[in-house]
Amino acid sequence: MTIFYYLFLVAGAFLAGWVTSFAVRRAALRLGLVQVPNARSSHSIPTPQGGGIAIAAVSLAGALIASTTDSGFLAIAALTAVVAAFGLADDILDLPAPLRFPVQGLVLWALLAWVGPLPDISLPLGLTIGGWGLPVLVWFGALWWLNLFNFMDGIDGIAASETVIILLGGLIIAVSVHPPMLTTPMALLALITAAGTAGFLVMNWAPARIFMGDAGSNTLAVLILAIALNTVQHGLVGYPSWLILMSPFVADATVALLRRTARGELPWRAHRRHAYQQLARQWSHARVTLLYAGFTGLVALPMAAVAQYRPMASWWLVGLIYALLVVFMVWAGSGSAAERSRE
Repeated sequence: MTIFYYLFLVAGAFLAGWVTSFAVRRAALRLGLVQVPNARSSHSIPTPQGGGIAIAAVSLAGALIASTTDSGFLAIAALTAVVAAFGLADDILDLPAPLRFPVQGLVLWALLAWVGPLPDISLPLGLTIGGWGLPVLVWFGALWWLNLFNFMDGIDGIAASETVIILLGGLIIAVSVHPPMLTTPMALLALITAAGTAGFLVMNWAPARIFMGDAGSNTLAVLILAIALNTVQHGLVGYPSWLILMSPFVADATVALLRRTARGELPWRAHRRHAYQQLARQWSHARVTLLYAGFTGLVALPMAAVAQYRPMASWWLVGLIYALLVVFMVWAGSGSAAERSRE
């Protein structure tokens, strides 16, 4: 594959994400698929939803293109279609949690089966997680990631921008470890997904003209997992580096969940008290999105790279960045008892 072929596919994916998002927006307005502001929303005007269809369509095309080199990517294409369709159904019908969780669990088990055996997790002090406990732990972690990614898609541009930085950051580390990785089907899928999401971001940046909805957030969460676990399996990017890249989203959602649950609140009940939502009411959507994106690109990515090349320090770096983020999230009001607003 030549550099021109890659540039053509990336440019095409960006344009497809942008144009398809525009088309979906027009269709959503005609069909009445508009999200009206409510007590759980962080926006103030009715906004079309379902833009995730554009992301899913581009990503599905990326998986199909990758499958021309490796037929195993047909499974990723199928999972992408299932997750996107189920997410769109949730956007329209607001499916109950007892239905969502089993479907999510089955999709993630299928993803783990596709990835295959994963390397043991080697922790400090000689501790190791392996055997049957490893896939169970990864499955629970994947289920939390899938749901928290949806929770974090609550202000303009934040989920799309984080996706682009996480995918490109992971790809940069993987290619630095093994340059031929750039010519693999997995790298192609990562580039096309990131480019298509960037195209959608043009329409989703504050003030957003369309929301991605569950069709987009679920698709992106699963594809990030697929790409991350594949690079872990091949020894290109380790568990610590991916945990660091995902840290802003994981820290915010986890702190909010733990603090709310500790007060006796139902963990699955929707709310507007993640740190990013609290900050958006005091600042602006664009400023908070830039804060999270800037931290991921300028702090988390370099730390993830160091963790990859300094394995003895990798888990200590994970602990450091999460400790710093927990302090920040608590300060910003993640999971606090009351909503904060501009004074």
